[in-house]
Amino acid sequence: MKDRLIKIHRVTKVVKGGRIFSYTSTSICGDKKNQIGFGRGKSREIIESIKKSYLKARNNVFKINLIKETIPHFLFAKHSATKIFLYPASKIIGLITNFVLKQVLISAGIKSIFSKVHGSTNSINMTICVIKALTFLR
Repeated sequence: MKDRLIKIHRVTKVVKGGRIFSYTSTSICGDKKNQIGFGRGKSREIIESIKKSYLKARNNVFKINLIKETIPHFLFAKHSATKIFLYPASKIIGLITNFVLKQVLISAGIKSIFSKVHGSTNSINMTICVIKALTFLR
């Protein structure tokens, strides 16, 4: 299993004594065959939050069904204001997606797909949305 970091986000809490910083990291892990996992970690330190997200991603692994390194049918998923459409493609086309979706799909072992994102293009929402779409595979 190979881990990939999607995003690190710094959050600030203002209290009487000053500012308190904490970090949230989002990661995925996959074997580039047909397994993928998703995790989010929170901590006061960057390294701790990354470790937590990797651990959660490895614990939330699930299998997906692929046909010749692509998805067998059309997929649609919605999370928050993000809508994702995934279409199967021939081997010649390759991955026609944005950067965040490309990382998730490469980790899952999908090598040819066409995708369209409507609405919000927040990287965390897109990651959750594409994971949700891949769970709908038959």
